[in-house]
Amino acid sequence: MENLNKHLFIGTSKEKFYYHNTLLCLVQSLQEQNITVDLRNDAYVCGTVVSVDGFMNISFSHAVYCDTHGNEFSFENLFVQSRNIRYVHVPENISILGNIKEAVKKDIKKKSSETPTEKKSRKAKKALQQHMQIVASLENTK
Repeated sequence: MENLNKHLFIGTSKEKFYYHNTLLCLVQSLQEQNITVDLRNDAYVCGTVVSVDGFMNISFSHAVYCDTHGNEFSFENLFVQSRNIRYVHVPENISILGNIKEAVKKDIKKKSSETPTEKKSRKAKKALQQHMQIVASLENTK
């Protein structure tokens, strides 16, 4: 049960908007994976993803920061702000489309269990509907 809950998203309305309208769900599905993140200053960080928040700030454990001069610095814990991220390398053994579908399915299950008093804005409903149509079209192309 704990494994299911690690991908369910809880956050502010702005964070939820980013989760449903960007590939944030993919980056969050990389928790407990070793990844490389290229930074805007041409440096990069390699390490195990501990957590990813709703703004795509990433916390690493056992991280190595490599600067533009090739110097490597090891950190037990390292936090990277989203505004400094240029590119997130998804490991080859990860199914990108599979992880996105899994995140969407978990979100649908979560929404079906919400109480009827919780209402979503038209904009959020429309964005989710568009997202679901895109995922469905990707599934049909296989």
